[in-house]
Amino acid sequence: MKDMDKDLERASSGSEEELRFLAHHTSSEILLALLNNQNLTEDIALIIANRKDINPGQLEVLFNDIRWQGSYKIKLALCKNPKTPQRISLTLIKSLRIFDVADLTRNQFIPISIKMKAEAAIIERIPTMPLGIKISLAKMVSGEVLIRLLEDGKKEVVAVCLNSPYMTEDVIFKIVNKVTISSLVIRQIANHPKWSCRYDLQCCLIRNNHAPLSRVVHFLKNIRTNNLKELYNDPEVPSSTKPFIYRELSERDESSQ
Repeated sequence: MKDMDKDLERASSGSEEELRFLAHHTSSEILLALLNNQNLTEDIALIIANRKDINPGQLEVLFNDIRWQGSYKIKLALCKNPKTPQRISLTLIKSLRIFDVADLTRNQFIPISIKMKAEAAIIERIPTMPLGIKISLAKMVSGEVLIRLLEDGKKEVVAVCLNSPYMTEDVIFKIVNKVTISSLVIRQIANHPKWSCRYDLQCCLIRNNHAPLSRVVHFLKNIRTNNLKELYNDPEVPSSTKPFIYRELSERDESSQ
C-alpha cells in the first residue's frame, strides 16, 4: 500500500522522468492522477493514448484535456486506439490528414463503424482532390474508396487502382456491373493482364456494352460451350457481340463433326 501511495503522489506532482515511468502503470487511479498533472508532456500523453490495455475513461480524459486539443499526434493515436470511445474517434476523423484517414480504413483493430466513417470522409473529398493525391491514395485504400476512385474515371488513377495489392475481384465485378461506369474504365479492365484473364470476369465483360469488341472476341475462345450458349441467349449481351458468339459456336460444331 505504501508503494501505491508513493506512486500516486508521484503521479500527482512528480517530474517528467517519474511520469514517463508511471505512464505504463496498470492502476486507473494513478493514470488519472498522472493525466491531471501539470508536468505531463505531449510525449508522455502520447504513450497513454497508444496503450491498448487502458480504460476508455482515461482516453476520454485525454481527449477533453485542453492542453492536447491542438496535438495532431494525440488525435491520430486516439483514432487508432480501439479502446477510444467511438463518438470521440468519429469526431476526430474529420481533422486528420487524408493519408492518415486512409490508414484507418485498413486498420484491422478499430471498429467497423470507424473504418466506414474514414472511408466516407475520403470519398467526400475525392471530387476536389488533385490528381497526384488520388494516385497516391489509390495505392493505399481498399473497398468502397477504390470503387469511388475507379468511378472518378481518371486514366492514371484507374491504372494504379487496378494494380493495387488491395484490389479484389469482387470490387472489379462491382465496377463492371455499374451502369454509370465510364467506357475508359471498362477498356482498362478488359486489357489488364491480371484481371482480364479471370473466367467469370470475361463472361461479365462480354455482357458489357463498353468492352472493346476485339477483346470480347478474344474472350469468346476461352468460354465453355454451355456458357457460350447462355451468353448467346442473354438479353444483356450487346447485339453487336451476338454474331461473334454464333460464329464461335458454329466453328466448334464443325470441329466436333
